[in-house]
Amino acid sequence: MLYYKRFNPENKNDSLTQIYAFIRPDSTVLDVGCAGGALAGALKQNKNCLVYGLEGNSQNVSLALNSGFFAEINLQDLNLLKVSDYPDYQAKFDYIVCGDVLEHLLEPENVLTKLRNYLKPDGRMIISLPNVAHASIKANLLLDDFSYTPLGILDKTHLHFYTYRSIARLLTDVKLTIVKASAVSMPVDGYQPNPTTKLPAAVRKFILNDIHSHIMQYVVCCRIETRRRSAYLINLRMLRNPGSVTVAEKNLVFALKRFIITKFPGLCPLLEKLRIYR
Repeated sequence: MLYYKRFNPENKNDSLTQIYAFIRPDSTVLDVGCAGGALAGALKQNKNCLVYGLEGNSQNVSLALNSGFFAEINLQDLNLLKVSDYPDYQAKFDYIVCGDVLEHLLEPENVLTKLRNYLKPDGRMIISLPNVAHASIKANLLLDDFSYTPLGILDKTHLHFYTYRSIARLLTDVKLTIVKASAVSMPVDGYQPNPTTKLPAAVRKFILNDIHSHIMQYVVCCRIETRRRSAYLINLRMLRNPGSVTVAEKNLVFALKRFIITKFPGLCPLLEKLRIYR
């Protein structure tokens, strides 16, 4: 249940909101790793989209089935996905969404290549990926600390880590070219144990002067591309400047969440459950 999210259209600094903005009304969408259906609900109710889902958590599948937001939803371990598992999905979808999914998989390139078969020739793949070059990670590495956390960029279930450059390479390798890009920011101390203020002032200033140090996630909308070299240059350019990035300021809610994650990580599952069912 840890990865269930609510959709808040007022919060522009959120991956679900940015993914939602990339999708046209009246589209057919495959939401991969759809959790309980927060995005699907907004797409169906506000944009008249027909949404299908693949989800690996049985509790989330039950929530999604009860929501009534999906035309169809399947319990699927993406690491075991075969293109032939869903013959009716061949070239079916206007959009395929992989939000907060690929970093958890054994072979994300392999899964993306398979999912591309379900995309219409002129369809779009929408992907969000965390940024391991956030200020909090850089600072803690300089302080000899690489602590996994219950959630966030160094979520202990993450198997892969990305910077904007490695995302550009990943997309190029699976023949995807970015047509739109945006980013989600996070306060500079993130969820890591050591705040950036522990660094020498000059080092901290150098890190914070890089806009990518403020980015928690990149969100991209891609088309299928076969020209690999030109695709890489385009992907790199789009991610180097992913639109307007708001520098996130720490507020009371974030400070409390950070305190719990760094000091009392055992409370995180309980807090997530309370957040879902409140």
